[in-house]
Amino acid sequence: MVNFAWTGRIKALIVGLGLGLAFLMSVNWWSIYADHRLKCLQPNCVADFVTFYAQAQLIWDDRRSLYDLEKQLAYQNRIAPVEKVLPFVYPPITAALLAPLALVPFSTAFLLMTIVNLWLVGQSVRLLIRHLSLTTDQSHWLVLFTICNFGVHAVVFFGQTSALVLYFLTRHVLAQRHDEKPSAGLWAGLLCVKPQYLAIPHFILLLRGRWRELFVGAVVSATLVIGLFLWIGIEASSQYFQLAQRMVRTDNDWWNQWRGMHNLRVLAIYWLPEAWSISIWWAATAVVIATLAWINRRSSAAKENFAPRWIANSLGLLIILPHLFTHDLTLLIIPCALLLSIGKPQVPIGLGVGLALIAILPAVNYLLPTIMATALAVLFLLSLRLATTHWAAS
Repeated sequence: MVNFAWTGRIKALIVGLGLGLAFLMSVNWWSIYADHRLKCLQPNCVADFVTFYAQAQLIWDDRRSLYDLEKQLAYQNRIAPVEKVLPFVYPPITAALLAPLALVPFSTAFLLMTIVNLWLVGQSVRLLIRHLSLTTDQSHWLVLFTICNFGVHAVVFFGQTSALVLYFLTRHVLAQRHDEKPSAGLWAGLLCVKPQYLAIPHFILLLRGRWRELFVGAVVSATLVIGLFLWIGIEASSQYFQLAQRMVRTDNDWWNQWRGMHNLRVLAIYWLPEAWSISIWWAATAVVIATLAWINRRSSAAKENFAPRWIANSLGLLIILPHLFTHDLTLLIIPCALLLSIGKPQVPIGLGVGLALIAILPAVNYLLPTIMATALAVLFLLSLRLATTHWAAS
């Protein structure tokens, strides 16, 4: 009874930490909602949602100028005074999804985005609990992880789009677990709203010979991406690819803000000489991809191997992304749920607290640069150990 009492107190403390973090972050939410501006100490601060709302207006007014930086700047200045453009480098399908926001005033659109993001995160957690058959205690810890997840706070309080990616990827992973072939392909294809998430799920389908899912995913993503590029025209499409190329190659703070990232790229840029950083980043990425290929080719189709494999897949996907910002860490909810699903029905308190600390860790990244990127790299290595242990047991 004493252990249960202490577990309850620790859970309450973690809830308090999560709510306290939410209270601090709510200052930014109110600033964007009321003043259309982001509170920060750096010059030229522009909230990403200003960019999203500007593009929602622009795709209605002049879709052929969707990636014209001068037009983007002009539309952003309609919402809030900005000194230079914060470029929108999502594909046109993402701008089309955001287009309904332009039908209401900015503050109302931001409020709606907040509500939708909360719903998407809640639905993702609910689906994971139900389909992974989590126990009551496991469910509690998954909810606690979500409450403390600094990435979730960034999504909700800044109006980001990662909650949509979380929902699509959750549906894809669960559809694969239940061998729902068309659904798995559909949800993989819908990840085209953030193209950097497309490659790995389709690569895994290819490795495992899931031809039907691969075909559906390729058709869905190609239809949405190519169709919308044709809709905005050749010149606008060319401008998009020029912007995307610049985002990959450029490492300055305004365009890429790499100091806020948590991937292999920031580890290479921060810790290695400039002459080596890009080459070693690409080499490390190739090693991770080769490792994922090895895991997915070797792992059997047995359901008991599914969770360890997808923990490694999820973590590997995150660390090799060219852009992994704090709001993208919302996706850690998936490997957290999978880990809990293969553990004890009553979660060891050390594991639960450890998960909560990982959820909060990005909040101190500015004090301890690359701490979250280092943690993700270590977690990926541990996931490989977990996968090989399960192979040996099965």
